[in-house]
Amino acid sequence: MERRLPLIFAAIFQIFSITSITAQSARQNDKIQFLLWAEREAYPGVNWDKGVIPDSEVNADDTDPFSLPVSRLKKTAPFFVQGMLYGWQLVYTPYDKARGVAEYIEFTPVQELTEGELKKIRYVNPAFKDDRLYCRVEFDRSEFNQNLFLSWQSVTNPRVRGLGYGALEKGFEGIQEACAEAMKNAVREYWRDRIKNKPREISGRLILCKPPVIGVEAGRYRVTLDFFMETDRILEYKMF
Repeated sequence: MERRLPLIFAAIFQIFSITSITAQSARQNDKIQFLLWAEREAYPGVNWDKGVIPDSEVNADDTDPFSLPVSRLKKTAPFFVQGMLYGWQLVYTPYDKARGVAEYIEFTPVQELTEGELKKIRYVNPAFKDDRLYCRVEFDRSEFNQNLFLSWQSVTNPRVRGLGYGALEKGFEGIQEACAEAMKNAVREYWRDRIKNKPREISGRLILCKPPVIGVEAGRYRVTLDFFMETDRILEYKMF
């Protein structure tokens, strides 16, 4: 079995490379595909011969140390699938030293995934490499979801990119931290040169337009996210 893992791993990256190149093509519009990984820490004992993580393992008990990588994948994958299907509603408050206002961002899903949508997420070609469990996450967009994504593309919504970091030891919570920072940086960098006076609050929506890129740098998660951005309103300070 161990001899097969490098071949499976190579196949994952070959498929993922093709997906990355064609992310803005009709293929990505029809089917969400992205590479995902979790720290190994313990062997989860899944059936690798089938090339897919079984549902029984995806729903493994989080308290079982052998199922830790799988349990992290099952938390992280729906988070990003939701972000690519519906996106997040956000409220951003810029830092203002003169007014004593701290920088702050809050984001919530525009729409939660239904039970049916959660069941449609597939974890394909799992393999271990360098103490990590890798797999390709797949999700077939419904006709409604395809039209929704096309509407984001057709409207003149700007594309923005953000980079964020999160604590590696926190697992999924660390990834959420990194994503929150990526959203904050994407919104801040876009509006920094477009608004003369620093606003009090910016609210709007972000939806992922490309697969997330997750790495590790200096003991932290490093997450790069690309979005379509829709701004609902910009509140200004009435007076100093």
